[in-house]
Amino acid sequence: MDAPLPNIPLPVIEREPAFETLFNNRLVQLRGLLADAGFDWDTYILRSDPLNRFCRHAAYGDLLMVSAMNDTFRATLTDFAQGADLIALASDWNLTQADGEAIDDLRRRLRETKKGQGGFTDNWYKRHAFAADPLRVDDVGVEGDAKGGVLVSILSKDNGGVASDDLLATVEAALNQPGVRGDNDHITVVRAVILTVNVEADVWLLPEATKETTMAASKAALVANFAAERRLGWDFASDFAVAALRTVGVKRVSLVAPASNSVVVTAGNEAVALGTIELNYKGRAY
Repeated sequence: MDAPLPNIPLPVIEREPAFETLFNNRLVQLRGLLADAGFDWDTYILRSDPLNRFCRHAAYGDLLMVSAMNDTFRATLTDFAQGADLIALASDWNLTQADGEAIDDLRRRLRETKKGQGGFTDNWYKRHAFAADPLRVDDVGVEGDAKGGVLVSILSKDNGGVASDDLLATVEAALNQPGVRGDNDHITVVRAVILTVNVEADVWLLPEATKETTMAASKAALVANFAAERRLGWDFASDFAVAALRTVGVKRVSLVAPASNSVVVTAGNEAVALGTIELNYKGRAY
């Protein structure tokens, strides 16, 4: 969720070489040592040769070592650490994983905490709004004016994104704590504006696809992908729906609503919510 660098290669501190390169280096090294000792090792190319196997095993160990070094390095990076490694990183910032909180949600809170160190900035208030209720706050929008007014919009993880009165009160209390609210700031916490989008699509399946299973999987994929991407200010493009619906067994998707090549544009205090999802089975196609 909310990965800021989704399309770049994994970071490394040492490039992982090809196994054959490591293996050839080991052969050259061992041949040189044996030659210095007066041995002519002329069967080094045979896979059945015991020393050849030794070099192969050593090269595999070299590869594992480089891989382990890179994994250790990634465990120190917020965007790439997983599980216990991310929990350890969060603890350095006095954050703990709430009961039932997904690891990617903890990652996002850690990012917001790091960004919100300046004091009384937009990121500062976002940081404390997320911390107020990690299990229910899905996103936070902050907008200030020149008179000290701070409008904080809350997107909820449940109820279709509509924050409850209780959640708004919880966040407002957290943001008005001494040491959190700036002396000249006046904070108002409101619900994010929800723009509901109904999706209807004509769907053609491959001949071997099971109708009920494939259609259900296609709908579930749209719901899951949408939940992972939705944020305040995230524009909903019709192409997103087409791509999400085109799961295994689906040959073709043609959107009826929203219109093809359209975009539902959102402001910083607005979020899209999925309304009805209607998939019309149109037959089979190759």
